[in-house]
Amino acid sequence: MRLHPVTLPDDSISDIRLFDEHNPDIAAPNPSQSGKPLIAVWPGWGMGARYYDPLCAELAWRGYPVISGELRGQGSNTARATRSHQWGYHHMASQDFPLSIQAAKRELGLAPEHPVVLVCHSMSGQIATLLLAREASAEHTQNLNIVTVLGVGAGAPYFPAFPGKAGSRLRWGSLVMAKVAGVLGFWPDGKWDIAGYGRQSGTHVQEWAHFAQTAQLENLLDEDIDYRQAKKRVRTPIVLTRCVDDEDCPLDSARYLADTVPQAKVSIEQLNVHLGHNRWARVPEAVANRIEELCAAHAAGD
Repeated sequence: MRLHPVTLPDDSISDIRLFDEHNPDIAAPNPSQSGKPLIAVWPGWGMGARYYDPLCAELAWRGYPVISGELRGQGSNTARATRSHQWGYHHMASQDFPLSIQAAKRELGLAPEHPVVLVCHSMSGQIATLLLAREASAEHTQNLNIVTVLGVGAGAPYFPAFPGKAGSRLRWGSLVMAKVAGVLGFWPDGKWDIAGYGRQSGTHVQEWAHFAQTAQLENLLDEDIDYRQAKKRVRTPIVLTRCVDDEDCPLDSARYLADTVPQAKVSIEQLNVHLGHNRWARVPEAVANRIEELCAAHAAGD
């Protein structure tokens, strides 16, 4: 693994984590010649990219070029949310994700059109639907050639999707978080961080809370397209999967996220492993196997 810094439009810096070594027992030539897609891994809320190193290393061992990026304000990213420094879903979908992937392709010697399999955990799966909307919009396409998306524990935070007390906590908790973030301009870290997400942009928290209340990501700060309409043009294959004991992403949560891209070919699956919402990234075999299956299906034209 090696690091490659990327400077984002807000002047923050993220270290992309590059995994481009291969298992010497596997005949894996230069990925630009092998045709294997670039696998780009993105974290969940409150998590740094380094948490996903075991998954990335496993995929690199299998012969894939692999990177992991950061959500703004998390991990190695140097942005710090304040009342005057705000960002939201749109900024990460239109800036952070595409700029990081483009920089990684250059650093790995891959062509701009080299295919990408996007692997997104939780929050990043929500952002991925916006990125795909941009890819589907002729005026704003990023030309990343994302051929498929695998979401792991990725769903809409819409509170009716969560059974019992979990739904009630999400319903009222998201309103409290939005209110606090509105007053302070950010969601605080430290002892006041009852959600466990760390310091977050107030705008991002408020947009997420709106998603939790309405099942829609819309009217985003600085948006340059109507995402709700653009997502109706998405056709990229999407697989939304969860571990069987993932209480933070019930099946209905994944279904509500799928509903936001109604014309895409979305499949919703369960992995028959008990690794919760996060631990699959540290015990990566099941997810790595599913990624390989998706890559094989793409290569076969399925």
